Amino acid sequence: PLWRMSDAELSCVQELRVGRERVGHVTFHGVTDCRGLLSKLPNILVVEKGEIIVYPDQSTKPEVGQGLNKPASVVLYGCMPKSTTNISDPDVREKYRLRVAQMTREKGAVFEDYNCDDGTWKFQVHHF
Repeated sequence: PLWRMSDAELSCVQELRVGRERVGHVTFHGVTDCRGLLSKLPNILVVEKGEIIVYPDQSTKPEVGQGLNKPASVVLYGCMPKSTTNISDPDVREKYRLRVAQMTREKGAVFEDYNCDDGTWKFQVHHF
């Protein structure tokens, strides 16, 4: 955990992962300087069902590559379709999976996977 690290360790955290159990998490790739991050985290990272928002206040967002505005992998749990009546049908499942992939690309992210059984959605972003 970050709160147990020294300043030297906080200055170069490898593959920082932040999230909420059974909701989702984001892994920031590479080295992240986490000094002073703990107190700011609630204001710059929101993890809610179906979404992760980094820098909700755009005026606080640093340049690409700085802070948490960098490449990351996102995993969200429980992202099920609103109507689950025919989700057991293989054709409907594949169609929904393709729709999730399309939505991911439309948001500028790279689709990795979507599991129709439990609603686990995985994708990557180049930055936030």
